Amino acid sequence: MKGFSFSAPKNVFFGEGELKRVPEILLSILNPEKSGTVLVLTDSGFGKTGIPSSLAKSIADAGFRTELADSVPPEPYSEDIETLASSLGSRNICCIVGLGGGSVLDTAKFLSILLKWGGTVATLMESGAPGAGLPCVMVPTTAGTGSESTPNAIVALKEKQLKVGVVSPFFMPDYVVLDPAVTRTLPPALTASTGVDAYCHVLECYISNKANPHSDMVALEGIRLIDGAIREACRNGDNMQARADMLLGSFYGGMAIASSGTTAVHALSYPLGGRYRIPHGVSNAILLVPVIEFNKTAVRDKLLKVAGTVGIEPGADPSSTVDRYIEHLRKMMREIKIPSSMAEFGIKPDKIPELSEAAFQVKRLLNNNPKEMSIKDIEALYESIR
Repeated sequence: MKGFSFSAPKNVFFGEGELKRVPEILLSILNPEKSGTVLVLTDSGFGKTGIPSSLAKSIADAGFRTELADSVPPEPYSEDIETLASSLGSRNICCIVGLGGGSVLDTAKFLSILLKWGGTVATLMESGAPGAGLPCVMVPTTAGTGSESTPNAIVALKEKQLKVGVVSPFFMPDYVVLDPAVTRTLPPALTASTGVDAYCHVLECYISNKANPHSDMVALEGIRLIDGAIREACRNGDNMQARADMLLGSFYGGMAIASSGTTAVHALSYPLGGRYRIPHGVSNAILLVPVIEFNKTAVRDKLLKVAGTVGIEPGADPSSTVDRYIEHLRKMMREIKIPSSMAEFGIKPDKIPELSEAAFQVKRLLNNNPKEMSIKDIEALYESIR
């Protein structure tokens, strides 16, 4: 057996209503009388729910100085993160509570380093973090990126028109609070796109070249949870069992990424997000079925296991069973109203060569794909979603 490694958050709290535990967590690691300011970081959309301001008040009631920042934009550029770091530099931030989706949680990771050590996103990418950042408590409000359980952070680079993943052991959160109640207000379209992003994580990690017993275990359970819950979560956002299954499945996806890693779905999605600002979950969702179709001959046995996990009865012909699973995915995408083409975002076919060239440079992920992918293969995949 080949060797493998994995990392995970130090402390995880799961369950409806667990958000109330955040002040208790802070009191366990900080002295309110001697510490600086606790930053509650979110975005303007989730800020309108009132949950971030309520959480900030409960932290203040525990004796801490607090700062609420709700200015994280969707899919932030590196400059957005650096501007935020600069504006917070004089506030004596001692801890960050990230309350949001992947953009917020990833921004919290970058800020934890930049506010402690200085520098820029570029220096982090070039030289890595010089040491541990500020302590972070991560509270995901979407079941999607799994950022709360990975050492990764995604950032958009404006000058390169590309999204990139930055990996650092110092990005792994200290504390994670998984409360399905905070995902209740997520609208169906966002539930679908972020949910398929989570599905991509568990499925890609399960079939990747770096897959191992640990990633297989959490990825397969994540597939079972997400596949069984995503339709109901989109139909009925008040179903807390469906919301809980999605949130836990997304968390497992992050754990699988930390041990195994994603593949060509993410490699081809990065140029779509970087150049055309297509939300990360949506660009992954558009590409999932075509890439699985491309890879199916290389990972037939694993896809058979996945098919069984989601309730597809095996047939006499294994290849037919795999095809039925892929059709199951297609049907799911239609049912939850996932976009199916680049044309829906105004991307013309003549952009395919430059998209393909950009995707071909994402070697870290393409090398993890179970089937070698040439630039002609990439062009054909983009053609299939034109």
